[in-house]
Amino acid sequence: MHHTVLVSIVLLVAVTGCDNRRSTTTTPPKGVALNLTLDVCGKRRVQNPTEQDIRREVDALDTNRDEAFLILGATDMTYIQTTGDRKNGFLVEYQDSDAGHHYRAKRKLTADEIGNALVSYSIGSDAWKRAAEWERITW
Repeated sequence: MHHTVLVSIVLLVAVTGCDNRRSTTTTPPKGVALNLTLDVCGKRRVQNPTEQDIRREVDALDTNRDEAFLILGATDMTYIQTTGDRKNGFLVEYQDSDAGHHYRAKRKLTADEIGNALVSYSIGSDAWKRAAEWERITW
């Protein structure tokens, strides 16, 4: 089910855009404070989330209560997204610039791993890419 949720999110974002943020064709520079939005289950957005914001939202995800997902991105085409919870682990995908550069982790991440990955992404570090092996998603 969670894979279906992620695919649905990706398709929705690809077709309609996650919001009205402008799209860019480049990944933000490493180590630079980014202008990011954290979409929490499609219900709330946190502009420029702090590490504390990110970890709190990861810990609050519960797939038994609702559609549990987070999308952290600079644009509607460049983002990292996850679904899951502490008990079941987290599926994670990222997209860089366009749907042709969309990847999925080959394994579920733990809450600590996804928290670290999202925080790393939020500060422009590429350390998050080492959290898992990635496979390209083709549409």
